Amino acid sequence: MNGSKKDSIRKYKLTYFDIRGRGEIPRLLFHAAEVEFTDDRIDSEEKWYNSLKAKMPQRVLPVLEVDGKLLSQSLTICRYLAREFGLCGKTSWEQALVEQVVDTMDDLRAEVAKWIYEKDTEKKDEIGSHLRSEIYPKFFGILEDILKENEENNNRSGYLVGDSLTLADLSVFETFTFPLSIHPDILDDHLELQEHRKRIETHKHLADYIKNRPVRPV
Repeated sequence: MNGSKKDSIRKYKLTYFDIRGRGEIPRLLFHAAEVEFTDDRIDSEEKWYNSLKAKMPQRVLPVLEVDGKLLSQSLTICRYLAREFGLCGKTSWEQALVEQVVDTMDDLRAEVAKWIYEKDTEKKDEIGSHLRSEIYPKFFGILEDILKENEENNNRSGYLVGDSLTLADLSVFETFTFPLSIHPDILDDHLELQEHRKRIETHKHLADYIKNRPVRPV
């Protein structure tokens, strides 16, 4: 079991590969909410293809099991858990702003995936250069504007939406974890985003998990 002290009426099980990938934001949501869950990590492709894939509702991972019912699609899982745990925004407008950030980070994830899956060394270098010169600055600008707008709305919490932690913050934190592993200097000129990342890393419900979570390339 993972999570912590709070008892949960529902029984949760998250099934995903033994990487961060699209399973990590749901894991962060569980820890942020202090809700216990079974973190079922598949470490064998043979196990996935031969015995598990056919049992999954859409033949993909992650899958969230809630009291025996199965839910697919990573962003759907994230939004469901965020609603269940009060991490989706306090009003319908805040919820829309949170989902806006989540969708924006999914756009970034798609751009970074081009680098991950490119096999040609020369093309990979070109993609990496494009990420640094065009893609990262674009998303940094978007996020800095969101932080500024939230502050101007009298929310000086340092979070992206409202005055407390939400799925938006976890999505930004985790989506940049891999880019920072291959381009560790990309936040050097972005103090507000550095501070935001530090805020998540030191959050009282997340710090231990983030510090001690399994080291994985993605």
